[in-house]
Amino acid sequence: MFFSKTRIGRALRAVADSHKAALSVGISLNQIWIIVWFAAGLVALVTGIMWGARSEVSFALEIVALKALPVLILGGFTSIPGAIVGGLIIGIGEKVGELYWGPLFGRGIESWLAYMIALIFLLFRPQGLFGEKIIERV
Repeated sequence: MFFSKTRIGRALRAVADSHKAALSVGISLNQIWIIVWFAAGLVALVTGIMWGARSEVSFALEIVALKALPVLILGGFTSIPGAIVGGLIIGIGEKVGELYWGPLFGRGIESWLAYMIALIFLLFRPQGLFGEKIIERV
């Protein structure tokens, strides 16, 4: 019913058939891509929640997953060796920071030090250690 009766559903079918034909009748591809990616993300979210509840996944894993962001920022998003080096820098930085600066900040520095390292790193080298230098032409 959705794909045959609603305006958005017909637009989605038109874009699936032919991008050029959809553009020629005035369908905005940008809006369609937003709708498609939103729907895909929603399906992935619901599936992940249901699978996690079924598999008894610990939701404390989000902390481990969020530690990947500073590692990727340091190493560069396009480089596997950069991710390895970034992980080593973050791991060593957290342990050394906890050892030397932990007593000054009341322990618990490991939970936020990785993000501070990534933030400082972004100021000086936003593409990462092994990322490609972005050259802008004006």
